[in-house]
Amino acid sequence: MPVITTPPGGSLYGTRAVCELLAETIATRIAALESFIQGDAELTVRRLEQRMISAIFRDGDWRSAFCDSPKTLLQPLKATGTALLFRHDVVSVGEVPGTAELREVGAWLDQQPCRPVLATASLGIDEPAFAALRSVASGILAVPVSSSPGEYLIWLRPERVRTITWGGDPSKAVVIGDDPSHLSPRRSFAQWHQLVEGTSEPWTRADLAMARLIGETVSIVLLQFRSVRLLIAQDQLDRVRQKVGASELPVAIADAGGRILLTNDAFRQLLQVGSLPVLCLRDLSGCFADLDDARWRLEDLLTDRRSWRAEVRLKAREGEARPVLVTADPVFSSPDRLLGFVVQFTDLRERKAAEDARLRFQSGVLGENRLRSPGVGCESSPLYRKLLYAVFGNAQLAALEITHSADIARIPESLESVRLSVSRTAELLERLLQHASSAAGKDG
Repeated sequence: MPVITTPPGGSLYGTRAVCELLAETIATRIAALESFIQGDAELTVRRLEQRMISAIFRDGDWRSAFCDSPKTLLQPLKATGTALLFRHDVVSVGEVPGTAELREVGAWLDQQPCRPVLATASLGIDEPAFAALRSVASGILAVPVSSSPGEYLIWLRPERVRTITWGGDPSKAVVIGDDPSHLSPRRSFAQWHQLVEGTSEPWTRADLAMARLIGETVSIVLLQFRSVRLLIAQDQLDRVRQKVGASELPVAIADAGGRILLTNDAFRQLLQVGSLPVLCLRDLSGCFADLDDARWRLEDLLTDRRSWRAEVRLKAREGEARPVLVTADPVFSSPDRLLGFVVQFTDLRERKAAEDARLRFQSGVLGENRLRSPGVGCESSPLYRKLLYAVFGNAQLAALEITHSADIARIPESLESVRLSVSRTAELLERLLQHASSAAGKDG
């Protein structure tokens, strides 16, 4: 036990008081330094938060602010690399393993007991599957940034190979001999050196506190980012609803399970589904005239995700079945992620009416042969034959222009007008031909 001597002219109490004063002074200084370090760290974190939030409103994302100042994330924890696992993305700074390895680390973290901060200085020893990562990730410090699995902010430290000197081999069994001379400090306490591999610089309590502070800040920013995205998505959804609702094209939008999310008035009027419970795409099969084929096509769309494009007939309450063109497609955000389905219908009644009008025009006008009318003089028939060919040629050009018109509803009426005009012209020319032939006969 150390002996405290009283200085000349002093007392033991005075010495103890001086020591206590010195200890208090040192403790106060240490507390001030720790407070300064904590305040500086909090200021750094707040600046990171401000940059990330500004990036969200400026660029619509936070990644640029997260990566633009590596020291802000690495230096406070003396880490060589950091990675943020968020949704399906991995954003990293500094020296880190590959993306696939980081995702595996995230899956391993999901299996650990739920804690606000998880730290280890021997990842490859705790989990041998990560032994190959020790050059960059022997030590990891992780904090969750959301309640979703696999979303973490991770700091990494590389392996630190070091030698520990022991006052003897701690694993060596103690041997006690009969002769007390066998006990020798040089033999019993000979230095023993151990090479320690697979571990990093250990994480301190201050490191854990700083990681938790940064993690909470990043969690707040990411939650705000998701909130902004939700508001944007909601605004876009409202716009889509308005546009779909105002569209004259019948359309239905369904989720990945086939549940119908949105339809418009044109869709409901075309399919006459007011009294039918159409809650999913499979329910639409009852609206088609060919029930079995429609059921098979819809099942193929929902199960095998194959597009459906065909001319079909819809049931009608009165009259014949209504011809429509159905276009149904699956919608993907990525090759392996289905968002839902879009089903559109095009009413073909006007097109069918236009097609029938074209057929009537062909058979009723171009099929006529008024050049074989009796009583036409051979000497004058070539002239009138030429005139009639010109009339039929003009009629064909007019019909071609009409059939390419954007206003399909007026095609039958326009073609019928041309047909009647050609018929009247042909009759007029025929009468003129007969009159000319009759006048020529009298003159002769």
